[in-house]
Amino acid sequence: QVFAPAFIASPSSAPRGPADMAPPALLGSAVAAAVAARSAAVSPWHHALDVAVRAGLPPPVLSPELPADLVASSAAPEVPTQWSADLIFNADFVGLSLNDGRGSFHYDREGHRSRSSYTTTCDYFRPNATMAQDTLTVARPDGNSSSNITWGTGEEGTCMPWFGSGTKYTDMFQFLQFATPGGSEVVQGERCDMWTLNSPGSGLKFTACIADDSYPRMLNQTFSLGKFSGVTSMRFFNIRPGNPGEEAFSLSQACATNYPAPACEDTSVSTIDVYRIFGPPEPLVLDNRNGGDVLGDLAFVCTQGSSEAYESKLITRWMVNVSNNFGQYELCNFDGHVNKCSGDPKQTQTVGRRSGQMQGVGPHLGQCSPNDDVGSQYSFPAEAKCPQGVQPGGGSGCAWGGAVALRTVEARCIMRERGLLEACKREIGHAPFKASADIWQRAFASSDPASGGCPDAPPDVRAEFLVV
Repeated sequence: QVFAPAFIASPSSAPRGPADMAPPALLGSAVAAAVAARSAAVSPWHHALDVAVRAGLPPPVLSPELPADLVASSAAPEVPTQWSADLIFNADFVGLSLNDGRGSFHYDREGHRSRSSYTTTCDYFRPNATMAQDTLTVARPDGNSSSNITWGTGEEGTCMPWFGSGTKYTDMFQFLQFATPGGSEVVQGERCDMWTLNSPGSGLKFTACIADDSYPRMLNQTFSLGKFSGVTSMRFFNIRPGNPGEEAFSLSQACATNYPAPACEDTSVSTIDVYRIFGPPEPLVLDNRNGGDVLGDLAFVCTQGSSEAYESKLITRWMVNVSNNFGQYELCNFDGHVNKCSGDPKQTQTVGRRSGQMQGVGPHLGQCSPNDDVGSQYSFPAEAKCPQGVQPGGGSGCAWGGAVALRTVEARCIMRERGLLEACKREIGHAPFKASADIWQRAFASSDPASGGCPDAPPDVRAEFLVV
């Protein structure tokens, strides 16, 4: 459950590195049906949001491929084709708030590319904690949109290419030609006119504030659909007209020289407990799936578990043997038929690890750190699974095995009946979430409600899942 990208090419055909460009805070996504209020087919952009939710990414700024039959307005503004600006980024999305992100923005419509870089505060786990993010989005030669996202800076940064499939690159300001005017605002001391494209039926609203010089001073996007509700805001100031130059769109150090990050040096073997939320028709397996230890799964559940979409699912506690030479975490997804992970082939040879929601203090997103504050989240590529009877490590050529599903309980029992979500709220900003972890562990320790336990999921519920 922990993270699942929606737009993933098959492992045999996916682009395999930063040069192919591809995860975003600026997600290129085909959302024609979604933007058209007349259509109920919202799955393309719905999946784009799902990517951000499950991956722990900041809310996406969608670049929608708009319906061909929309009528453009002759009075609509046109943003200049090349410019740079200072940036303020704010977002509120599925329980996480990113505040006062400061950085830069580069835009090159002629070259079909853009870049946003900022350092923001996120105090969900620790007061005034900061994180640095850089997102470079381009159009590939096939016309699809791809992005590289880098968390952190310099040698401690981690590159996460996004392996998009079939998502056409569309300019992020294209919606303006179909937008309607309405009022004005003052942004960073400059007056600008508001232009909005609103699609209540799809739950999307795009708003830009355009100054008299035709440059935007603000870009807001609002999402209104259950667990995906939220808003992003980008404010531009100190506009610098003209071509940003090639250096503005060069790869980050992490993407240019350290993707994927090398495996940890520890080659010992451990037996760990991991948990994952899942729902029909997903198989009850760890192959090509993500999971987390107690605090790692809590990092996910405490931010997003209040949604009915998660409360209605099941949670399984697993015991599994792993080699501790963890590699860079992979994003894994059940595509409706099979489990799939995306990443470089090197990532399929190790168990991946990162800190909970990438909010730990260790370098490389906690790949080789204890992550005692926010827990660890893992990826289990099928290619690294040991044959039956073979232990990981020690020259075996495999990284994990012997997985046993110990107990499966209904998520609502932990979240609502045992009070987990209320405990989460009380512990916001004070990681590790010890009280929440105690509730979680008691729920799996027994089936006795008097001891805080949750009963095993009823047979009729578990029967909906394929156990292999």
